[in-house]
Amino acid sequence: MVKKLNIAFIWHFHQPVYQENDFEDFLMPWVRLHVTKDYYDMLWRIENFKNIRLNFNISPILIDSVERYLQGAHDVHSRLLISDINALNNEDKSFILQHFFDANYTNMILKRPYYANLYNKRYSKDNVNTDIFDNQEYADIMANFTLCWIDKKFIELFPDLKYLLEKEKNYTLEDRQKIFNIQLEIFKKLPDLYKKYQKLNKIEISTNPFYHPILPLLIDISEDKYQYSENLPPKSALMEQDAYEQVKKSLDKVEEFFGKRPDGIWLPEQCISKKAVNLLSNLGVKWTVADEGILANSIQKEFTRDFEGNLEDPFDLCLNYKLSDGSNTNIIFADSFFANLVGFGYGNYESEIAANDFYEKIKTIQNKLENSPKEEHLLTIAMDGENCWESYTNDGDEFLNTLYSLIENDPSLETVLVSDFLKKSDPVVLDNLSSGSWINRNFDLWIGEPTKNVAWLYLDETRNTLEEAKIKLLKEAKTTKAKKEVEELTEKAKREIFIAQGSDWFWWYGEPNESGNDHIFDYLFRAHLKNVYKILGEPHPNYLDIPLISIVGKPVREPRNFITPAITGTHNENIDNWADAGYIFLPDSPTFSAGKTIKGIYYGNDDSNLYFKFEINKKNISNIKTFIRNQIFIYFRNETQNVLSPVRTVSRTENIYPIMENQFTHEIKFSFNDNEMLPVNLSKSTFGGLWISQLIKKTNYAFKDTIEVAISFEDLGVNPGETVEFCIIAATNGILNEVYPQDILLTLSRQELLK
Repeated sequence: MVKKLNIAFIWHFHQPVYQENDFEDFLMPWVRLHVTKDYYDMLWRIENFKNIRLNFNISPILIDSVERYLQGAHDVHSRLLISDINALNNEDKSFILQHFFDANYTNMILKRPYYANLYNKRYSKDNVNTDIFDNQEYADIMANFTLCWIDKKFIELFPDLKYLLEKEKNYTLEDRQKIFNIQLEIFKKLPDLYKKYQKLNKIEISTNPFYHPILPLLIDISEDKYQYSENLPPKSALMEQDAYEQVKKSLDKVEEFFGKRPDGIWLPEQCISKKAVNLLSNLGVKWTVADEGILANSIQKEFTRDFEGNLEDPFDLCLNYKLSDGSNTNIIFADSFFANLVGFGYGNYESEIAANDFYEKIKTIQNKLENSPKEEHLLTIAMDGENCWESYTNDGDEFLNTLYSLIENDPSLETVLVSDFLKKSDPVVLDNLSSGSWINRNFDLWIGEPTKNVAWLYLDETRNTLEEAKIKLLKEAKTTKAKKEVEELTEKAKREIFIAQGSDWFWWYGEPNESGNDHIFDYLFRAHLKNVYKILGEPHPNYLDIPLISIVGKPVREPRNFITPAITGTHNENIDNWADAGYIFLPDSPTFSAGKTIKGIYYGNDDSNLYFKFEINKKNISNIKTFIRNQIFIYFRNETQNVLSPVRTVSRTENIYPIMENQFTHEIKFSFNDNEMLPVNLSKSTFGGLWISQLIKKTNYAFKDTIEVAISFEDLGVNPGETVEFCIIAATNGILNEVYPQDILLTLSRQELLK
């Protein structure tokens, strides 16, 4: 008889705080859209499976957001959805064209033919005028966008939904209001559904620290070593106390909302450390989950896989552990291969084939555990449960239904609630626990990169300001009532600190992640820090008004005077021809294994030329002599030429930096390897968004220690008294790597002495 294998599916649901404050609309619609597409049906579908048990990790922020919608909150998108289309202004229409096609084209947009036609009309050109759509089309765009985010199974509960889904065009205001009201009804049903299945012991609900902070970094910001650690604040006892409060608040919130205190805590981004586990233990948390890479580092044993991804030896990964220091919190470790398959792989396959492949991989693990000395093993499959399903046909229905059926019909497999499994399995003692996350086994996605580090500095400074204000106000309070008011006031401000401690802000800051909405995340992070000062009745520091995403990659020094450097490409400490130039400092980012090409940019001008000097990370560039692939593009836009063309580099993702939306009049390109540079190429924009090569008359260049270029104003068509705007792109074979700056063009003026 085959030894039974326990399987713990843990589906993780989380959304950041999308409100600037409690009275403003949500700036993004993702809570509302995922409630109607994922959070309900991920649970609802197990109605058809008698023996399937699932674990759901639900973020307290998400619970808060659901409650706010139930209390009448809106997001920017829903306000527009239920608005009179005749009242839409041009700004509203631009917003609709930019944001109401945010859906998977193949599985969501294309399934609605008229919506797909509107999509094609919208993206038929790089830039479209809002006038090409009439008001009814704007109404139809909004209605179709919202409907494609509502799971079709809801037709069973809301008969009107069938009519609305089939209509596709000519949606009235009443139709759009009805769509939104159906969404609210789904919100109302959501809590009771989870309570029902929890009471039936079909699901276990775990949670995470309230506002999704990277707990090990709050406890001790120096928990790990970072390649770039300048400008980081010191370890803070205040932040450590905040970590404790964030966990306790989350346990209290979930118990209040679902009627049962959670046994498990999912540490955000599976970022774990000994100190974090001890904190959980002190709060009575019975289990947490970490990534297989952390276990590999902890026991000094890599989990090797065959060419199909199957583990050669899954034994250690299928156990539960406790630390040898007396912590009472069990640690289970997730097989990350399954999470990656679901999140990034299976959506491209036929659902039934993918589900059968998943099942066969489970059976392979089970067979390899047949001779294990232990009776009980747990295969932990922990993953995001909301963001991947757009890439699956029918929102993952066929995939999950097939997978659950295969498991349920196999008596040697059993899906379990984590807490139930721990009651029947003795933990293995773990002498060492390596710190890190599910990504690269470290914390580099949230700290150790220049922009991220500045965010930590801002957070620390604001936290210290709050504590100093609290001490001062309590000292001034003379009565019990006054002291209570101070406590209430500072607790309100501390909530803003807790929000700013969330992982999402640091994830999107700096390299390498880019959401396409980084400016919104940046705005919200700074808004919550400013809210602390607002609550305290104090003016906030001016630096909180400056977009943090524009700090790195922007000049740390503006040009101070004309420069006329000799173009030699050599570095001479005794002669600094670039002393009055502007300077952009670009530290090598630890989050890129290959590093950056450029580490510093000098720029300036005199009355005849623009000058650039690039400090190059030679260790990070190609040294293949027969094929020069490293490139730097400088894109210019002058005042007088009206014919513009877009940049010619290719982005690696669908997300682009804001500055890439500009078009330009001239392009300078040069290619190089570690010690050789090809001649500079100049191109000029022409009609139709095209470029034509231009003869360079006066441009000069050199490359030895550095790359230095002199570009004549004459070649760029810039006349005396005129200004020129520009940005710089580093690329490999035309594929974009770096953009400087990322949001606002730099400007220089011909024959103007810069102070």
